[in-house]
Amino acid sequence: MVGRRPVQEGDVRLVGGRRPSEGRVEVFHDSDWGTVCDDNWGMEEARVVCTQLGFRGALSAEVGGTFPSRAAGSIWLDDLECKGSENSLSSCTFKGWGVNDCSHAEDAGVVCDIDTALNIESYSLDHNINELSIQMGELFDSGTGCDVTLTFSYPVKDSLELETQEGQGPDENITKESICVHSLVLSLFPNIVISNSSHDMQISSNCQHYVRDFVRYVICHFTATVAPYFFYFLYLYMRKITVNSGSMQCLHQLASEFGAERLLEEIGHLFVPLLPEDSSFRTQVALFKYAGRAGDNQLCENVLRYLGWNMEPLVSSAQWKNVPEALVKVLMVRSDLVVPDEAWLLGALDAWMLEQGESLKPEHQAALLAQLRFPMMTPEKLYELPFTSRLYSSHKEVFQNGMLLGFQFHALDFSTLTRHMDNQSELLQPRIYTASPWSVSFNVTMYGGYGPYGLCNKHSRYVVHNRDCYKSLLTPVPLSSTNSSKNFPWTAEIFASENVGCNDYISNNCKYFSGRLSMNIHLGQHEGKFKFSNQLLMACGENYVFHVQEFKNNTASFSRSSMAIPIPCPDDLSYIFVVRPQYT
Repeated sequence: MVGRRPVQEGDVRLVGGRRPSEGRVEVFHDSDWGTVCDDNWGMEEARVVCTQLGFRGALSAEVGGTFPSRAAGSIWLDDLECKGSENSLSSCTFKGWGVNDCSHAEDAGVVCDIDTALNIESYSLDHNINELSIQMGELFDSGTGCDVTLTFSYPVKDSLELETQEGQGPDENITKESICVHSLVLSLFPNIVISNSSHDMQISSNCQHYVRDFVRYVICHFTATVAPYFFYFLYLYMRKITVNSGSMQCLHQLASEFGAERLLEEIGHLFVPLLPEDSSFRTQVALFKYAGRAGDNQLCENVLRYLGWNMEPLVSSAQWKNVPEALVKVLMVRSDLVVPDEAWLLGALDAWMLEQGESLKPEHQAALLAQLRFPMMTPEKLYELPFTSRLYSSHKEVFQNGMLLGFQFHALDFSTLTRHMDNQSELLQPRIYTASPWSVSFNVTMYGGYGPYGLCNKHSRYVVHNRDCYKSLLTPVPLSSTNSSKNFPWTAEIFASENVGCNDYISNNCKYFSGRLSMNIHLGQHEGKFKFSNQLLMACGENYVFHVQEFKNNTASFSRSSMAIPIPCPDDLSYIFVVRPQYT
């Protein structure tokens, strides 16, 4: 049932979320519920789903099977193209019912605005919300009428990595602050249990500066300006609070303590534009430690993904030598690391281990080295390892086993090589390598934050393929093989396009960008031996990667409005095309 009527063709529902306003999108077709693939899934599509369900709008478009309890049935829709004004999701353009190239790991989801749209005529007697905001702020500032005392304890030590200090006496290296508030306001927070008109909690010392502002504001809405990038949360004690890279961890911790789940989600949406603000990577490493202590797996994954996409600037930073072993360990097993090549990653690991000295046990060194993907190194670099790596003499067995696998990988047929291998599939998968010959990049200045300007200065109501915006590259096959002189030629293109017939000229949501990475010959005798999982990286000036997208059918495209948050660097945007062969 949907409301009080029978389920009808084209109805949608949300599954797997923590509340009715979020979840995996499912659509009803041919008497069965099925999912939607996240290819081309963006805010336009999310808005259609949320308004179809009766919500006021969409807060975010979720991709990659974000919500748990994956479906096992049909995938009804793929490559949706919505304008955002359609009455139903099935009214948008799509391939055809059940026509897709996706798995349920790519199920699309949404987070809708929890304020439902009332489909009745109504009248407002007071439009002056700002006046209410001022009055609520004055109520808090006056300290009158409050019936609850919140007491916060702070360790004296001021360290971003320090979350709590346990086992200390009440007066030992602890400072306290008490705030007088109102029980009616606090009742909005499920985690706050009031006893004897008071509530005590311990907060890291860095958060002392933000506690009073946080307590003053009870979340109800989120807005973001475009330039400069400031993010505000509006609250019931109703003013604004600014979230930046310095306050992000503290506000997340406080929101967790109070049970302000929506604030937790919305801070998570700020990672892309805010994390690049700290080029020292101190904030990012501290957030990883905090996420582990807080048991917040999603926050941990967000930080790991950002660090993985930006391994090169992380290793170049002063923070690299202080990165904890647990963080290095989880990074080394990931396939989404963006690095020049595997030999470069070995050099980074070597430098980190040198800084750790005797505090890093030899067996832990060996375990980390075993995560290197030696088959992804060229035969020339494999041969040089005994002469160039400082770690070779103390870990000969690890190196020799890895080098043997690497040389076999380049000399033998892949099907022969894998016949006697167990549980080594990750070692035979590439990461995202940006060194020559596997990548090519374009730097594009964004005109008004929307259209390519300069390199690709084409503005038209019709789809434009600007041949001035293409580059060629040659990649070897098989990967770095010594027994084949054959190369695969590729053409990388970037162009601006506009949806024909779209009249949204004010916000420029009509414009979208496309990248095409196409092979100029057929695989021939290599057909079936490997496939290509090519990647499009978006970076700020080729320094900080903030988005990674896989090419589908040689194309990767998105519109500005499909991004849940503003692009961090509209005036210095780079597209990096990466060829990524994977053996089948």
